[in-house]
Amino acid sequence: MRIERHRVGEAAVSSAVENFAERVGGEVHRMQHDESPAWGWELVADSFLDYLGARSVDSPELAGKDARIACESAAAAAVGALALGVGRAGQPHVFIEYTGTGVPYGEDRKAEEPGEVTAHAWLAPFFLAFVARLSDEHDELFVAAAPPLRGREQRADVVLVHALLAYVYGGGEPSDELSSDDRVAVIDGLVEELGEGTDRPGHRAALCTLRAVAAGDRAGFRQALARQLECHRQRYAGPAGDDPAPRTLLPFDAIALAAMAERWNRWPVEVESDYLPAALVGGFRQPAPRVLGFGRRKRADALAALAAGPLVVHRPGHPYAEEAGRLIQEGCARRELAKFRDPEQKPQHVMRALTGLMRGQVLGFLERSVLDPDGRDPRQWEMLRIGAEAGGAAFRLARGVPGSAYEVTVAGTTRRLPACTGSYGPGAGHWKQAVALALITGERRQLADCVLVTPEFFTVGCYFGPVDAYGAALHDYLRGVDPVPAVTKAFAVCAEHERGLYLAPPVKLLSQLVEGDRAGFALALADALEAHREHYTVGELPAEPDALVDLDVLALACLVHRMGWPVPVSSPYLPVGLFRRAR
Repeated sequence: MRIERHRVGEAAVSSAVENFAERVGGEVHRMQHDESPAWGWELVADSFLDYLGARSVDSPELAGKDARIACESAAAAAVGALALGVGRAGQPHVFIEYTGTGVPYGEDRKAEEPGEVTAHAWLAPFFLAFVARLSDEHDELFVAAAPPLRGREQRADVVLVHALLAYVYGGGEPSDELSSDDRVAVIDGLVEELGEGTDRPGHRAALCTLRAVAAGDRAGFRQALARQLECHRQRYAGPAGDDPAPRTLLPFDAIALAAMAERWNRWPVEVESDYLPAALVGGFRQPAPRVLGFGRRKRADALAALAAGPLVVHRPGHPYAEEAGRLIQEGCARRELAKFRDPEQKPQHVMRALTGLMRGQVLGFLERSVLDPDGRDPRQWEMLRIGAEAGGAAFRLARGVPGSAYEVTVAGTTRRLPACTGSYGPGAGHWKQAVALALITGERRQLADCVLVTPEFFTVGCYFGPVDAYGAALHDYLRGVDPVPAVTKAFAVCAEHERGLYLAPPVKLLSQLVEGDRAGFALALADALEAHREHYTVGELPAEPDALVDLDVLALACLVHRMGWPVPVSSPYLPVGLFRRAR
């Protein structure tokens, strides 16, 4: 059974996608000054939905991290609008993962005049939140904000709200949860009292679909879902000249009900339609990794592919390619190095600028990697080497005695600089980058300067995040201490940050090295590169320099190459010219 989608004009589709990341970033920024934020966040949610609908024209399955983060961001905006619209307390922040920005709403904020929520204002964020797996997180809000049923028993939209409350939240009373049979009975009672009537825009059809899901009626669900989609199609397949918004290509009421059937009843979707993107219905399930930590559970097909030849991971194009020859980052890096060499620069300022000098060399390397993906240009290697020297110098000074000065050499220039301690000292992120550069270039002295920090370096402060945990694990490995406990802890810390726009450091790749598992390392390397590529598809991230190469992954690959391990992965993310130098 197939239900075709209605058509949306090419102009509307192009407009929804063009410069979307920049445009929606501006919309979210303007919300800081919006005097009617509930309405404003609804418009932000609509922008995300138009973008998703437009993307689904060429990619009906809507797979990938960009679509997932856009969906979650649409849900966050819609839920924020609902909370603000009812004057809900305890809504301190509407955060949009796609842009990495949001607006805090404190207790001192002048509240909007709370009003009664319409059924539409409740249903839209609920369906979005369910698809994005956020409905449980906001259960109290959805229960409290539901429009009252009394006096509206003949309104299909309000009845649908209360049928969903009964099925999803057990009627909203945790101490008196309804059984499955009771939930079906509640839905039947609501539908019976509703009576007959017209069904525009399709709430009665949604009630039939929901009832079939709740009752475990698989055949009835298939028929009801098809009718619901056909009802939606007819609504928007209007006369020539009508141009519905791209968001109408994604009926989230039907998508959410199909998701309930698949996630809770284990029913595959038996209605074929681009109205039901597989990723939205399935909750953006990821393919199984080729291997788990410490070499466990290698996929048989992945091992077979590895045996057949190198695994290939492609890299998409980058905006730097359009500016070939300009080398803006390289120019900045050259100026930073000139400041280091300038004797007129105060030692204190030069010391504080070492991590910036390191980062500048990395950016210059990344910029040149577009011109020379194989990494054969000696200038790329030189920038990595200078970056490693700057990073090593920063940590040599960080280990120093306060009030003392030490000689450091970067790019052939030696300077005597003060110890770098306290708030001006480098952090775990700087350590991770400095170690990566030392491992790529094989600079033993620079690596030693980093490894000689104490283990307490990674636990200073109240926050111990993924970067700190990965750094502590890699530090244990490099200094010859049993790294298994630290790697295991790093897995746990990273698991706490899996949701949202997050790219984990390569803990799994490091665990293969710890285990001494060469095949596991190759499989985990391909997984890590694909995760990196997928991460940099979201929003404005494709234009980031770091999209070109994951230095942490490249560093571990160079390390095992020096150890004599094969690196049977072919990718522009792993410049072969660097491996030839890494001997």
